[in-house]
Amino acid sequence: MRFFRRTTGRRAPQERRRAPSFRELRARLRTEKAEARLLDTEVRIHQEAARIRNQIRTSA
Repeated sequence: MRFFRRTTGRRAPQERRRAPSFRELRARLRTEKAEARLLDTEVRIHQEAARIRNQIRTSA
């Protein structure tokens, strides 16, 4: 057992990370934009809910 090397996290010197393709980069950009829009929508929903709660409290 002592002759086996642990290979987690190690790479051979000639092995390099491949560059992402244009399609992958574009897909990542679209995903990031969609996540940003989703977070923006969530913020607006919470603001509107808070406004409605405040209106209910003041009118009751």
